[in-house]
Amino acid sequence: MPLVCTIDVEDWAQSTLDTDLPILEHAGRNMEHLLDVLAEEKAKATCFILGKFAEKFPGTVKRIAAEGHEVASHGFGHVDVFRLSPAEFREDVRRSKAQLEAMTGMPVKGYRAPDFSIVKASLWALDILAEEGFVYDASVNPAGLARFGVPDWPAQPVRLALASGRSLVEVPVATLPVLGRRLPVAGGGYHRLLPWPLIRYAINQLVLRNQAFVAYCHPYEFDPDEFSRVPFVTPLKMRLHQGLGRRGFETKFRKMLRGFKPVLALSLAEGTNWPSHTPAF
Repeated sequence: MPLVCTIDVEDWAQSTLDTDLPILEHAGRNMEHLLDVLAEEKAKATCFILGKFAEKFPGTVKRIAAEGHEVASHGFGHVDVFRLSPAEFREDVRRSKAQLEAMTGMPVKGYRAPDFSIVKASLWALDILAEEGFVYDASVNPAGLARFGVPDWPAQPVRLALASGRSLVEVPVATLPVLGRRLPVAGGGYHRLLPWPLIRYAINQLVLRNQAFVAYCHPYEFDPDEFSRVPFVTPLKMRLHQGLGRRGFETKFRKMLRGFKPVLALSLAEGTNWPSHTPAF
């Protein structure tokens, strides 16, 4: 099984401090830089694009599609799914999907929730995604230590048998079984803080077992000097938690791309006869 490289295309301050904040200009530059990195490494990624980002940087969205990366939805406003009603969630994903399809002229088949916020309390969202025409979801983090996780969820992709009778493939981010627990190793802060040999070991443990390793990152993790430009007050603890390891992140990311040729999430979801799973609501 392959490595799947996924990117949550968003702005740090808007998605972390306050979802009502404006998307800042350097968020677009960060994504353009990340696209340059992918081009240099001759790698393709699945980009889960936030609607507010796409609204501000339509040219970047068009570049993502033109360069052969998968355009997928990250919703429109980066509000946690469990904070929305089913009607509000449907409106959010429908707006995002239509927006990205209009910009690129291509169907949008994948979705990832902000902060992996499809958890046990919001599994109802999966039926809505299927009804809205999505082929797969990549919102579940099956790690017990995750901020938002479903620790008893299957660790590998499954085809969901939903209550409505519809079907949807769930593509969870990577975890590593250690002493009976699943540790989060998929990316983001974990890849900022872990040394490259441990990241390579974690990927190898799954790939050599013929299992998929779904990695993720954000454009802002390639920007170690972002906090000097953010025009908002950010607590020191948050700056440390969100900033540590950024300076070495790109080097590790490039090593990952060189060592494990990635595939798109849609290719993974459509290309294998995954086992069936019925979510426990």
